[in-house]
Amino acid sequence: MSQKYSSLLACFIAERRSLAAYLTGRTGCAATADDLLQDAWLKLSRGPTNEAVSNPLAYLRRMATNLAIDDARSNARRLLDPMEIEVLLEVADEAPNAEQKTSDAQQLQRLLEVIDELPARRRELFLAARIEGLPHKELATRFGISVRTIELEIHRALDYCSARLREHAGEPTRNL
Repeated sequence: MSQKYSSLLACFIAERRSLAAYLTGRTGCAATADDLLQDAWLKLSRGPTNEAVSNPLAYLRRMATNLAIDDARSNARRLLDPMEIEVLLEVADEAPNAEQKTSDAQQLQRLLEVIDELPARRRELFLAARIEGLPHKELATRFGISVRTIELEIHRALDYCSARLREHAGEPTRNL
């Protein structure tokens, strides 16, 4: 066994923990880091390199980095294992189901009916402010009324819609 080769193996043994910590940080998994260290050991144990290694620690770190890069590349192309698939299937679906969609559509239809019950000007102000997002100042100019009146009309429309929707849901209501 050559002196260069034995110093490389001795360095590997001495620096195994720091290499494991580096690879764990790089891969995010201690088990993967151990596997990569095993691969490094196998490469080193196959025999001396043809080139002289002047800095064994730098050589080992570069080897570890290359192994981590190769592992990341191969994992990017791999298929999920059954355990990973099972975990993904257990993630709750946040999309509404058919029943919720039907309920939401009914509530929206009821809200549209309640909005239609509003007096014409109040309905127009409410829709312009809440649906179109127009500023109160612009609405005041368009309708020739004060910003305060706009605020009161929108507030009244909200109160009315809220009360009518609670009434429809069977909840107690305040005076309209």
